[in-house]
Amino acid sequence: MTSLKPTRKVVGGIALAAYLLGNQALAAPILCSTDPTKNRMSVDDSQVSACLASGTGNLTGESQNDLFLNSAAGADYESAGKQPSAENPFNITYSQNGEVGTWSFDSSFWNTYSSGAIAFKFGTGNQPDEWFVYSLQLGMTSGDWEFINEFGRGGGLSHVNLYGTSPIQVPEPGTLGLLGLGVLGLAGMRRRQDQQ
Repeated sequence: MTSLKPTRKVVGGIALAAYLLGNQALAAPILCSTDPTKNRMSVDDSQVSACLASGTGNLTGESQNDLFLNSAAGADYESAGKQPSAENPFNITYSQNGEVGTWSFDSSFWNTYSSGAIAFKFGTGNQPDEWFVYSLQLGMTSGDWEFINEFGRGGGLSHVNLYGTSPIQVPEPGTLGLLGLGVLGLAGMRRRQDQQ
């Protein structure tokens, strides 16, 4: 009688290797710029889907003077909070240890918004770039970041902003039913006119 233990070990080892390779293959940094004359930042593609914009100046979270909200990339977004700020309804938090750190916010954000973006503003003495905005993967509420400070000036994370796009309003079933009855009524009237 043959023992199955070596076979189980081999299968287990193959499964573990496939899992580790699969996870490594899925994670890749998304940079806001590859230009070495600018400060850069990266966030893992398992947390964000793209860099929407980056630049110099400030991200205030106020529609009248927020550089992202007033750009083409931010036209569909609205401010959903900022940390540190009194306006932080989704409890945005962040940490920094040198040029790396973490971020998180409440999952209730996804009950209000259909898509989201997270922004990082660094103090760099106005050396480009100092703010970066990433579109979030659907349902993502936490992650890691890395800041690549080309100029070596400042580099402290000043604040984190959260932006969202309001969900598309879907008509209720009753509204759709009334619309359907109206179309049927019009079709019936058209038939009646054609028969006369």
